[in-house]
Amino acid sequence: MNKSKYLFGLLVFTMQVTLGQSHKISGRAYHDKNQNGIYDKGDKALKNVLVSNGKDVVVTNSKGIYKIKPLQNNPLFVIKPKGYVSPRTPQNNLKFYYLFQELTNKKSVDFPLYANKEKGKVKIALLGDPQSDVIDDIHHVSKLVTEELVKNKPDIIIPLGDLSFDNLNIFKPLSESLGLVGAPVFYVIGNHDLNFEEQEFSNRDKTFEASFGPSYYAFEYGDNLFLVLNNNFPINNREYIGKFDEDQLTFVSHITKKFGTKYNSIKIFTHIPLEYTRNKEELIELMNPFEKVLVVAGHTHTQYHTFFERNQKLAVHQLVGGAVCGAWWQGAHDINGVPFAMMYDGTPKGYWFLETEDKDYQLSYKVSGAPVEKQMNVWIPESKEWDTEMNILNEPYVYVNVFAGGESTKVEVSFDNKIWQSMEYYQGVAPELKRFYLLQELGRYKGQKLSKMPKPTTKSKHLWRLKMPENFSNGMHLIRVRVKDDLLKLQSEDVRVYDKR
Repeated sequence: MNKSKYLFGLLVFTMQVTLGQSHKISGRAYHDKNQNGIYDKGDKALKNVLVSNGKDVVVTNSKGIYKIKPLQNNPLFVIKPKGYVSPRTPQNNLKFYYLFQELTNKKSVDFPLYANKEKGKVKIALLGDPQSDVIDDIHHVSKLVTEELVKNKPDIIIPLGDLSFDNLNIFKPLSESLGLVGAPVFYVIGNHDLNFEEQEFSNRDKTFEASFGPSYYAFEYGDNLFLVLNNNFPINNREYIGKFDEDQLTFVSHITKKFGTKYNSIKIFTHIPLEYTRNKEELIELMNPFEKVLVVAGHTHTQYHTFFERNQKLAVHQLVGGAVCGAWWQGAHDINGVPFAMMYDGTPKGYWFLETEDKDYQLSYKVSGAPVEKQMNVWIPESKEWDTEMNILNEPYVYVNVFAGGESTKVEVSFDNKIWQSMEYYQGVAPELKRFYLLQELGRYKGQKLSKMPKPTTKSKHLWRLKMPENFSNGMHLIRVRVKDDLLKLQSEDVRVYDKR
């Protein structure tokens, strides 16, 4: 090739790249009254609706029109405004986006929105790691979550990532099960939901996006602003770190500027907790416009609260919300074929409810298959005559594992209806988890097809204990436990019978 042809080819290529980079897509956000997906007579154009390419955020004008430049491999999406909702798929996922490949050769795409009745206060079901690998796990999720939420329907559902256990084909049956609840589902991506085989960073969430849409986005619902983030940052081969990429932080900065004067608080949902996220300080700094910040994460298969201090503002409250699968569906199975799969801090598997409006929120934990009153495990020594192998677990303490508790929780105990005594906050291995493991090691579950749990070593962050009275007389005694936490709006009581012989 001669020099002139080379230079001409380079010029054409440069012009193509430049034109591609400057290409913008326009469209309209509108109230689709007849829900036919076409802007026609009777439909109303919606102004001041936000549209994003995953980095930039633009606002629709008085005619509902937006213009924005698509970004390579990024979906184009609308930020759901209060009182409206995007069309739903049969699985109750929201179609509020266009994949990058759907934008090819298109100059215009519209965002139809339906009217949606929304109260100021919103009830949200928060689902920590379902971690589904095989169809058996979907059956477990159906029994533990879907069937319960159908009877106690939230306004919206937010699974907190690790929807799969590296089997991305499981997205479809999982969404089919959760979709039966009838509430819109807003998905969070986890590290086990990534496309690790992709070479380009922007394709890390390729399969997730094809199933659920962008892996980070924002939306309004009732009197609330919500932000879903992706801090699963792939490195090397099948490895990852907790980190927010730069495009995402730019997107967040636009959202906080747009909504910082409208809302007092913001609720953020991500997979990896902030303490394991390398640039968490950048995110926290971007939250300055908001007086209250709640972050909800999954990932650890344990439950705890963390508070990140801010200058002259309330600390950021983070809830790490455990896992629907407990500890990776490990351990013996119950009569319904569901593994006991207790979390590594002794929490029974379950999910959370977040009831929130802009200025306030309340969190509560629901143990799957148990009444709502089940908020703790109380452990006391039991001397056995027949099953004597269990006696090795006895300690001269009352232990109380408060599933939703934190360091602000006050736990008290009374013996035989006498004075109430404060229990000691104690970080150690939950005794019920020790029992679970001992039964496995003794071969009590032999013959079951199960995934064995490892020896428990994780120290629970919601465990209390108090030494048993030494002056107990022989016979039966009543032990009462009460729990209160004004910050977490937690109040519960339980009783146990202690037999000294």
